Amino acid sequence: MRPDGYPSRFPRLRGLFNRDLDFEHNMSDFSFDGGDGFEPQVEITETGPCARSLKITIPTAVIDERLEMQLGTLASEASLPGFRKGHVPRALLEKRFGENVRGETRGQLISDAFQKAISSNEIQIIGDPDFGDPDSIPGLETGKDLVFSVDVEIVPDFELPELDGVPVTKPMMEVADEMIDAEVLRNQYRFGTPARITGPFEALDRMVGSVLITVEGNDEPFFEHEQAVAVVPAEEDEGKGQFLGLLVEDLATHLTGRNVGDVIEFETVGPESFEREEIRGKKVSIRFEVSDAERVTPLEIKELVERFGLDEESGLREQIRLALENRRDAEQRSAEREQVYEWLLDTISFEVPPKVSDAQAANMVEQQRMELLGRGLDEDQVELKLAEQRNESERFSRDRLRLMFIMAKVARHFEVEVGEAEINGRIAEIANAQRVRPEEVRAELTKNGRIREVAMSIQQAKAADRIVDTAKVTEMPADDWNVLVEERVADRKKKAAAGS
Repeated sequence: MRPDGYPSRFPRLRGLFNRDLDFEHNMSDFSFDGGDGFEPQVEITETGPCARSLKITIPTAVIDERLEMQLGTLASEASLPGFRKGHVPRALLEKRFGENVRGETRGQLISDAFQKAISSNEIQIIGDPDFGDPDSIPGLETGKDLVFSVDVEIVPDFELPELDGVPVTKPMMEVADEMIDAEVLRNQYRFGTPARITGPFEALDRMVGSVLITVEGNDEPFFEHEQAVAVVPAEEDEGKGQFLGLLVEDLATHLTGRNVGDVIEFETVGPESFEREEIRGKKVSIRFEVSDAERVTPLEIKELVERFGLDEESGLREQIRLALENRRDAEQRSAEREQVYEWLLDTISFEVPPKVSDAQAANMVEQQRMELLGRGLDEDQVELKLAEQRNESERFSRDRLRLMFIMAKVARHFEVEVGEAEINGRIAEIANAQRVRPEEVRAELTKNGRIREVAMSIQQAKAADRIVDTAKVTEMPADDWNVLVEERVADRKKKAAAGS
């Protein structure tokens, strides 16, 4: 049994390798005054898949007019010692403030021209535009055009196929007594009592300590922290576990039997699809010094029944059965959506912008985290699944990025919208999985700017459901389905290893 989700005195450390990278087109750093309504001259060059270089020319007449306007405004407002307001000689103003005025006007014109260039040419950009070295853009000179270049990545262009009648298999499963037993045990640990231990450590023991991580080819520490948390993997995980977001195949070997005060050293390899480019494919060395540890004593059945506000164990088991049936239905729907995603990826072909691939990796992981938490998994289960996904091939990672573009277009096709009530509902589900109040989850998501990932996760699921609703569905026993999925995963890894 895997009694995940038991309480802990230790802080959670997740996403320690993540950077807060924003993939959306965010122009808040630019000033567009709409001013004169001028149209810049624009030359567009394709520089790669979904990459464009814009050569933008601001005409002399626009520059002269804007400079005159700014200097005129300054002349009417300026007040210097010895001169009345609005009566400072123009030559003195230009000598004192001309450089600043030209610099500010230059920034405004560049921003205006860029906005008009992408608007007039109907360019949908992704991420932040790259203006290169700011010093490479010339200053404003009366009587001369201003020419500058900017590199952008754009939304991939593709057509959606016919979305009716997509083939989908629905895994069928009944909730068995063994599953109820496992969930009862999980709740016994969830509401159990953590107690400090010194070792030797065994399955599911939790420890905290300082960590030092170095990456092959770099003598400087890649990551350091005084409160890193590790958990000895459950027996059914066959030694595999996640540590700070990295999947370690033999983690149990390194942690089992150790004690508080031990220094544990081990290595792993950074996944090719990891959020941080610096460790992709590199050997990662980990030094973990254990300073404290705990073991949870599971709650007695009688006490668990009382905690749920029930009189008998049979009532508890029935309540758990209903919860498992709801989870089963959610897992069925998730399996159907995944098949829709695979079908769309196989049917639609386009290149992913390379820079977006790096920047969006962290956002993609956060969106997946929101989806998993919304399905009722606790944080330990979620972090293990995310670590497993990071260990997938680079091709798998890029397919997930392609899927985000595809599902965004599917959502527009079906006019899918996400309301505040739906976001609140998902936050409540996440709060229930984390055993905290919804207000705490919302505050944390807002603080980290992750409400958007919640909305995107809901929107993607709703868009996929529209396709599932008109799909050609075939039912299959869940055991047979699981075998089929394992075969597909093995085949995918084999192809990735072969470089296909």
